[in-house]
Amino acid sequence: MTSLESNFGLEDIIQKLSLDGDNSSSNKPIEPSVTLNKTFDHKLKNLSFDILSQEVVFEILKDGRCFSHFIEKWLANNYPLIHITGCKKYDFIDNKTEDIKYDEKTFTKNGCYFLPSNMIGAGRKVNIEEFEKKAKELIYILVSNVNLPEIKVKFIKGSELLKLYPSGRIHIDEHDKVFDVSATIEKN
Repeated sequence: MTSLESNFGLEDIIQKLSLDGDNSSSNKPIEPSVTLNKTFDHKLKNLSFDILSQEVVFEILKDGRCFSHFIEKWLANNYPLIHITGCKKYDFIDNKTEDIKYDEKTFTKNGCYFLPSNMIGAGRKVNIEEFEKKAKELIYILVSNVNLPEIKVKFIKGSELLKLYPSGRIHIDEHDKVFDVSATIEKN
């Protein structure tokens, strides 16, 4: 056993060698597994609940608080994301690394808030410093359910959203701009 091996484990040596080597790819920041700033269109199928009509189910799901429980599971099955269950500081991590974190926010007929959930609602206060810090650490998954069962999904860095919407709120009038609706219409 060499003196280097006695001070460090074999795994430590391998890691040190790979970091010291001329491996330019290890110095690059890890890119997310998803495509950023692109709108993805989907049509949800089989939205039902026993004897309730589809219209009633749609009405319930248009409430972002209800919708989020379903769409988070759906997103993990349709995109390279790992869902984090429970009410954590984020909803997903990237398939490649847990260092890339995502938070799903639903864009409803009332617009979209990308503030932390504990800052939204009656009697709750917005802590701007905490909100900005958290937003800069996340990639947001904006999901529009305005035209349910058709949905739109867009991944966007929190730092970019902050520049465009520093209050943490996106008004419904901004929906088509956010989801590139005119660009989508032109393509079809």
